[in-house]
Amino acid sequence: MTAASAGVLVNTQAAWAAAGPRIAAAERLALDLEADGFHRYPEQTALLQLALPDGSVLLLDPLALPDLDALGAALADPAVPIIVHSSSYDVRALDRDFDFHIAGLVDTSIAAQLAGSTQLGLGNVLLEVLGVDLPKPKRLQRFDWSRRPLPDEALDYAAGDVIHLLALADALTARLAALGRLAWLDEECRRAESARHEPPVPPAEAFWRVRGARELTPPARAVLRELVVYRDSEALRVGRPPHHVLSNEALIAIASRPDERLERVGGVGAAVRGAGRERLRAAIQRGRDAGPVHWPRRTATNPWTPAARERLLELKTWRKGEAARLGLDPGIIWPMGHLERLALHPAAPLADLDDPDAPGVRRWQWAELGASLDAFRCARAWQADQAAD
Repeated sequence: MTAASAGVLVNTQAAWAAAGPRIAAAERLALDLEADGFHRYPEQTALLQLALPDGSVLLLDPLALPDLDALGAALADPAVPIIVHSSSYDVRALDRDFDFHIAGLVDTSIAAQLAGSTQLGLGNVLLEVLGVDLPKPKRLQRFDWSRRPLPDEALDYAAGDVIHLLALADALTARLAALGRLAWLDEECRRAESARHEPPVPPAEAFWRVRGARELTPPARAVLRELVVYRDSEALRVGRPPHHVLSNEALIAIASRPDERLERVGGVGAAVRGAGRERLRAAIQRGRDAGPVHWPRRTATNPWTPAARERLLELKTWRKGEAARLGLDPGIIWPMGHLERLALHPAAPLADLDDPDAPGVRRWQWAELGASLDAFRCARAWQADQAAD
């Protein structure tokens, strides 16, 4: 083990043999992870940070430890609360890289939001709730976490993300208990822990999402598609993120002017040299030889009549009022998708407007706000309009 000022690096089998039982015996854990996506492609988890109830921090090096099953077992135990701040990425990365799944998630970002906080970054929440000022040097915010050995300042930075999380969870759950909102937190965390990694859209389909693709001519869009496929293959070949090969601006510039000399195009990375440049030229030619790619046309009738839009504005006003009453951000009061469906179908029962397979409205929202929303709708005596139905 190599000691940093705030944590202990676990990067050998001997160190892991000592750390594993401590993790297994912990009554609860705070967790964070660091990935290398800004520097490597495809990205991977390059460090796992754990804070234990005794105040110690373990920094696990997954690049050096081939078997972390003891950690996976602890995460999967519903009797062991796992404290994470803003868990969405972490939950998906654990699934992607290790097939690990959290069964007792307590997300302090969600807890802070339910307690009325609006600035939800870890540093902001720590300062607001605990009075802890967490330093975040800018030079480390895009650090290459695959770098080895990791410098002590990077280890300190990583440890700082978990060292206060257990105390933060205690303070926030106490606030929510006083507000009668612990059940809200539990429901939101059970939803959050069920997230799973979704494979990225294949490059041959992802080109639609490049900013500026819509404005291209159909022949240029065919070139763009081949450029995006080329960029991804080159990124995999050199192990660097796609934007290190060609920026999105370079993609659009080349697709728009395929005869332009590549030396004159900004955003062309160092990977596009020698054979890489020849492969790029071949991709451009494949695009020019392909048939034009037309932007999909909308065929459905636009259901948003003036009356429906007015209803939606009124529903947003209702949501804003309830947010003020509860001291919460309007975004957490009620899902916008459900309000939009209600605006389009004002006579439908509220529950029928939710997706039974993937409901957007939470149980706590129905209990706390469902009657208010139904009364609001009934008071306005909205009538369904033909275009909306």
